[in-house]
Amino acid sequence: MLKLSKLTDYGVLVLSHLVTQGATMQSVDDLCTATGLNPPTIRKVMKSLVDHGLVTARRGVKGGYRIGRSAQQISMLDVVEAFEGPVALTECAQDHNNCDITATCDLADGWDGINQLLMQMMSRITLEDVRNPAIVDKLYRQMVQQSPMIQLVNL
Repeated sequence: MLKLSKLTDYGVLVLSHLVTQGATMQSVDDLCTATGLNPPTIRKVMKSLVDHGLVTARRGVKGGYRIGRSAQQISMLDVVEAFEGPVALTECAQDHNNCDITATCDLADGWDGINQLLMQMMSRITLEDVRNPAIVDKLYRQMVQQSPMIQLVNL
């Protein structure tokens, strides 16, 4: 099963909350209250979000965290890569030299294309879109109409 980690899911949850708070700094306690996550988890999530420039942090009494970019400027690819690293469905999609059978496998280029398609879709879906399911549904319908290959998968 292809599944994102809980931390990625929590990252989207925290980012969504920070969007609603705008420029207002949020402490770890504020984030715990808003999301229901415990402090160690919030700290771990925030470290990844700050390290990848999705959130800004300020130390001190009036410190905390706030969103680093608008929700329209944060793609789901940005969030996934912040927690999961580079997107690669298979070893050959990540690094052609890392697989033992690359020389004899005729599927590597196909996996690379599928990986690129997945990355393209995730880069087109923003945090703002995820916060509005009607937009995600619209994007899905547009992508299905644009690609006969995707239509075949959905039969």
